[in-house]
Amino acid sequence: MRTFDVKILGQRYKVRSDEGEEYINGLAEYVNDQIGEVQKKTKTVATHNLAILAAMNIADNLFKAKEREDQIKKEVRERVRRILKLIRKNREESE
Repeated sequence: MRTFDVKILGQRYKVRSDEGEEYINGLAEYVNDQIGEVQKKTKTVATHNLAILAAMNIADNLFKAKEREDQIKKEVRERVRRILKLIRKNREESE
């Protein structure tokens, strides 16, 4: 596990991770972007409020991504089921 320095909202943080530096820096950049979006939309300047609202936005993005993933998995299962049904039908007809 390695330790990385990241800067979020002007504060330096040490982050320990098995991921690479580029990945960790990408996460910090994403968090900073989310905080920046909140700052544009609200008048709050309190750091903890910005962080909480950004966390809510990030959680919303995560939940929506999981919903899309679940929907895609459901569609794939249905397509596989239909393909298997067609294969069985073709096999029975050819016998």
